[in-house]
Amino acid sequence: MEMRWHCKYQSPLGLVLLSILSLSLQGIVFGYILPSKLILPWLLYFSFLIVLRPYYSAITVFLIESILLRVHIMKMSHTNTAFEASDIFAWKQAFFLKGYTDFLIPALGIGLVFCFVKGFALRKRQLAFLPAVLLVTTSCVQERNPTQSTSNPISFLFSLAKVHYVDWNFATNIKENGILNHVFLTLPMGQIPAKGPARLGERQIAVSPHAPLKPDVFLILCESCYTSSSSKFVTPMAELEKEGFERSTMISPVYGGMTAEAEFEVLTGLPSQRYKGIDFQYFAESYSHEAMGLPRVFVKNGYSSFSAHNNKGFFWRRDLVHPKFGFQKSIFLEEMNWPDLSVTPEDDILFESALKQYKSNLDGKKNTFAFLITIHTHGPYKEVEDDGGEGDYKAKLEKSLKEFLRFQKQVYELAQKNSRPVIFVIFGDHKPAMTISFYKKHVFSDDFFSSKGERNDGFRFSSLSESQRMIYGRVPVFIKSLNVKNGELAKEIARTSHDKPLYCLPSVLTKFINVHHEYYRFLDTVCKRPSVELVDKAVIDSVFSEEAYGNLLFD
Repeated sequence: MEMRWHCKYQSPLGLVLLSILSLSLQGIVFGYILPSKLILPWLLYFSFLIVLRPYYSAITVFLIESILLRVHIMKMSHTNTAFEASDIFAWKQAFFLKGYTDFLIPALGIGLVFCFVKGFALRKRQLAFLPAVLLVTTSCVQERNPTQSTSNPISFLFSLAKVHYVDWNFATNIKENGILNHVFLTLPMGQIPAKGPARLGERQIAVSPHAPLKPDVFLILCESCYTSSSSKFVTPMAELEKEGFERSTMISPVYGGMTAEAEFEVLTGLPSQRYKGIDFQYFAESYSHEAMGLPRVFVKNGYSSFSAHNNKGFFWRRDLVHPKFGFQKSIFLEEMNWPDLSVTPEDDILFESALKQYKSNLDGKKNTFAFLITIHTHGPYKEVEDDGGEGDYKAKLEKSLKEFLRFQKQVYELAQKNSRPVIFVIFGDHKPAMTISFYKKHVFSDDFFSSKGERNDGFRFSSLSESQRMIYGRVPVFIKSLNVKNGELAKEIARTSHDKPLYCLPSVLTKFINVHHEYYRFLDTVCKRPSVELVDKAVIDSVFSEEAYGNLLFD
């Protein structure tokens, strides 16, 4: 039956249609319905009426909501991390992660394009809906740049409808408030952590005039690299012990993805869970150009610093963040010898670029601090005979580690020729997104999950206790020192870092290699607490003040 667009009741009928579809979607997915979740869907519906016919406007909003909800479910399945507004601002990263998607998102996208093409209309009477467009746009601007004297219209509507922002748990916020309300509530704001008197954040460097020769440091973030300490889930990474590496474990803040959160902790010595969202995305524009990250501390202590990653620089906004944190040079995929930028690179090109830069530093008589990020072991992993992708993962890991060991030996030869001590620290940023394998191998027990399935995307993590978060985030760390006077150096680093959060790594490293900053002395004291306390969000919020972040990282 042909739709009769001239009917004067089409606008209210379209609103009813959207309400039914939106509430039904929420009920089917979460079994939970609150009418207040309709605030943003309704506002978007009226906004689209300025260019679309009513029924098409309703379907368009419903399809947008469906796409975002599907992305959220996929993200939760693979990383146990909820969708947030900053993911939209980092939309270019989606092309790299396309391997995780299924047919549903492209199908919904096609439906969205169809609605725009078929429902497009421009008539004078549609200008009546211009206030809705202005309300949404001005509210978004004010939400991103709030002031004490203004309250944006959407936030006012939220307060009237008693929308409760569950900022401590984004997954719960989506369940209770709907994905579109959630996107608005998690918009990256222009606000930054406050500065103030905080002894631990002072930018003072103390260097001993009789300091021993400082070693060159290679800190390698190994993408999704994992092996268990027990026999439960042994991978090729365990072979590093046979190559002379000391073994330890640390606690990552993330699982299955969100590398930038682990990276933030290692490069700042600050917990990533203190603020909502992904810190690299959330604060990239706001970080000081003189932020006191770990690389800048090394530079202040007489080092030359560089980072290298065989992925494009825009990913996680590293091209913007790394220089601000103190890297004097950053090398990304665009500068490496890789012919097809659409294919996930191998790690040998990363190590080739790093080796070239190290040679340059040696020629210039410079001490080196290098931070390298691998990518070859990134998922998704191909499943063979219901192995959950384990075979593909181990093959990728074995290849990547062989390339790393070849690089390590080349660096050692160069260091030996130049009478330079050198330290390698290679760590996994998070466990790989292979939840079913961790479950079958009894790394994760039944009480880790609120629901389970036959595949990785069928598992949902429950609210985890602090002791469970230790298991959930535990990742391997391997350390090797060469040409150093202290033959026990690698063992001491391994012992001191054992089962501590990744944000403790900067204090451990700097303590043993004579690199100094007042904040790391404070951090060293904090990290002597029991590990289970150091992953407790309440403890993190009480110990790491807002001023610590403000003084160290922001102008």
